[in-house]
Amino acid sequence: MNISNLITNNASIQPHYKAIICGDDGREFTWSEFDKIVNKVSNALVNIGVKKGDRVAIYLPNSPEYLFAYFGAVKIGASVTPFNILYKTSEISYILNNSRAMVLIGSATEIEQNLMGVANRFPQLEKIITVGGQVNDTVDFYSLVSEASEYYNLVECDSEDMVSLLYTSGTTGQPKGAMLTHGNFMSIADISAQLLHINDQDLFMTAAPYCHIFFVLAVLGPFYAGAGIITMQRFNADLALDLLTRYQATHFAGVPTMYIFMLKQYDSKKHNLQAWRFAHSAGASMPVGHIKEIADTFGVGFCETYGATETSSTITYNRLGHGRVGSVGPAANGVQVKVVDKLSNNLPAEEVGEILVKGPGIFKGYWEMPEATRDAFDGEWYRTGDLGQYDQDGYFYIVDRKKDMFVCGGYNVYPREVEEVIYQHPKVMEVAVLGIQDPIRGEVPKAYIRLKEGEEMTTEELIDFCKQRMASYKVPRNIEFLKELPKNPTGKILKRKLTE
Repeated sequence: MNISNLITNNASIQPHYKAIICGDDGREFTWSEFDKIVNKVSNALVNIGVKKGDRVAIYLPNSPEYLFAYFGAVKIGASVTPFNILYKTSEISYILNNSRAMVLIGSATEIEQNLMGVANRFPQLEKIITVGGQVNDTVDFYSLVSEASEYYNLVECDSEDMVSLLYTSGTTGQPKGAMLTHGNFMSIADISAQLLHINDQDLFMTAAPYCHIFFVLAVLGPFYAGAGIITMQRFNADLALDLLTRYQATHFAGVPTMYIFMLKQYDSKKHNLQAWRFAHSAGASMPVGHIKEIADTFGVGFCETYGATETSSTITYNRLGHGRVGSVGPAANGVQVKVVDKLSNNLPAEEVGEILVKGPGIFKGYWEMPEATRDAFDGEWYRTGDLGQYDQDGYFYIVDRKKDMFVCGGYNVYPREVEEVIYQHPKVMEVAVLGIQDPIRGEVPKAYIRLKEGEEMTTEELIDFCKQRMASYKVPRNIEFLKELPKNPTGKILKRKLTE
């Protein structure tokens, strides 16, 4: 088994069908062309010493090059460690060193800005390959690939072999690498293709970052069914609607924020969305009022899924007309879900407890973190940390999310991670970060700050400090300076008091 075989199979069945359309510059690649470029990347990586089991890091926006690099690495049995193009030096450094990636394939612009001055921090990194030009001692992607052969026989992998190491931030402040396998991804790709009724005549588009577990839903699902995809580097509502119109795309997947912006920008005289059949939402809960508005405005079927990185995305799904208000739906095909009490006893319908999951998408564990891995499981069941319940018909409802974590524009934000960055500021004595409601992004970070005695600081000063050290979606939008932060007798900051 090797998920890159999806490319080879489609190239053999429908070589002249469109596999990739680059929404940012109009480039198009057939399945045959896609397969040949992937083979060239595989050969190029083998020529510089990459072998089965090595980690290849990807630091690229959504693009054809991201897909060439991803499947080229996977085809030789390497595993991919992708991370967000918005990440800054400290975030990238931790992931590169923790994963011990051998090769980094990234955007020349971002690498020059964030890594060139600190390359000596990564002793295990043997080669940096840049897309968009050569930077200092890096190797240009297309120069390297152009000299390689377009013929390569994929390396067979076991279904339990790691295909991707996806880092998900934890409440401890240190990101954890979730080990996901070829079997995980192939199983959930199959489920995704079924849920969204995708076939080989379809064209699927998303602007959700490929470095996210959304990749399984929005790339592997379509590829499993033989459908082509439209890439989009960064979301823009006008461009998304224009691309849906121009290419008559049949599917779009995104986080709720994207749909909210698209609803505001939609113009029936300008946009022809007749081919669009299915809208898929994940990453955060879609406000109930928007679901019918999306279906009515765009004339589409709507499907929302609930999942996690550790489950390869999909756990449950809900469709317009078949769901329940406020529910995340029943378990997806082949996935088992249960609700348990604090002693791991199964709870009956309508009672609230922790949601546990078992199925083909469950990850192998956290990279080199055996204790965190043990804590994440109850036997074969993955502990989501989410509190929920189910009704008599098997529809699940989320009551509360993982402790402290909140979702900003579809991205998970863990307050501890943001707090640790703010604590680096020499004027800060104490900080607490919470998620507050936002009509567009769902929730945004708010920081409560206690300064050191005698210090002064403006909101702009702290925001600028944060922007230089973390991805933009983690930066607090709202800052409140307090003389004291509420604490319990042991000195722990009481966030619930701040919320109140």
